[in-house]
Amino acid sequence: MRERGVLISRIGPHDNVLKMRPPLVFTHEHADLLLEHLDATLSALAR
Repeated sequence: MRERGVLISRIGPHDNVLKMRPPLVFTHEHADLLLEHLDATLSALAR
């Protein structure tokens, strides 16, 4: 995700929570872009 411009990390006692750091100004377009990149990344991991 970092390569796609999304700052994300794992947290929690079992590293099972994703912590995303969106920009301070977060629009609907940013949300669409985030979901697009998350979908692409998870799809790539599933292969």
